[in-house]
Amino acid sequence: MKNLLLKEFKLCILPINYIFLTFAVILIIPNYPCYVSFFYLLLNTFWIFKNGDLNKDLQYSLILPIRKSDIVKARIMSVAIYEIVFFILSIPFAILNHKLVPQGNNAGINSNFAFYGLVMIVLTISRYFFFTIYYKKAEKHERALLISFVIFFVLYFIFECPIWMIKSGKLQEFAFLDKFDWPSLIKQLPILFSGIVVYILGLIFTYKVSAKEFEKVNL
Repeated sequence: MKNLLLKEFKLCILPINYIFLTFAVILIIPNYPCYVSFFYLLLNTFWIFKNGDLNKDLQYSLILPIRKSDIVKARIMSVAIYEIVFFILSIPFAILNHKLVPQGNNAGINSNFAFYGLVMIVLTISRYFFFTIYYKKAEKHERALLISFVIFFVLYFIFECPIWMIKSGKLQEFAFLDKFDWPSLIKQLPILFSGIVVYILGLIFTYKVSAKEFEKVNL
């Protein structure tokens, strides 16, 4: 698996993908939807698949003495490593945004613990649709991208809607979700931990379903 991961980073993750890491800085923009920064992770995943196609990665991988499921596992692991790096890079900008704009984000949820838990859930579900759609036929990543985009923005609306209501003076019993003080952050910890669990289990489930679909594909 180590060699397959090296292949992924040398053949499929190209300079343009590292440029996408800079979009973590979007979290520092005042009064801007925090989810937008992580939206680019889906676009990055698309480019990883696109780069792989341009470099005939799938054809090359299929002639190697490995299982088809290993091809899927390596791709999911490389995408997950990239996403985790992005999450880590985004944290300083999330903190800096709070320091520079203490009044909070008027465009949606603040970049707090609750946000990170929720965005992990949004990203996990969106990524699941991308991988499973692509590996069902191992083609048409544009269709997989479009559907995952739709899923992302539907979930974005669902999760942001309560925050918008809180900002309008409603649902004040849940106001802690949009705050950055320590008592509120402690209350947000279950959401953060839930997001982490969903993220990890989602990677495993995405791999299992995608690998099962890919085994049926005759290339």
